[in-house]
Amino acid sequence: MDSDRRDLPRWQLAEDATLILDADYDVRCSLRDVSGSGIAIETDLKPEVGDEAIVYVRSLGRFKARVARVAKDHVAFRFMIENERQIVLLERLERRLVLEKEKNGGAASSQDASV
Repeated sequence: MDSDRRDLPRWQLAEDATLILDADYDVRCSLRDVSGSGIAIETDLKPEVGDEAIVYVRSLGRFKARVARVAKDHVAFRFMIENERQIVLLERLERRLVLEKEKNGGAASSQDASV
């Protein structure tokens, strides 16, 4: 798969994420977007592509991830999860989007791009 193409749609959620880069260092960041295969977080941190981290989003859970891309204002991660766990993530994401839509009376934002 080309690193600039996403196999699943991404959604924007108005929620923070906690990024844990090692056991002694964690930081709260704004969630840029999320899909069943990865997540992008707005941060000035500049980890290396390939670095592993834990990403925690309250409504979705805690996931082991690998840095896929580092940009000026965000870092994109690919989840390191098995297919069964990915299905659970997608179900949680769908429930979260439905709740957000009902709360706001509108559609949740989705876009087709890459983590």
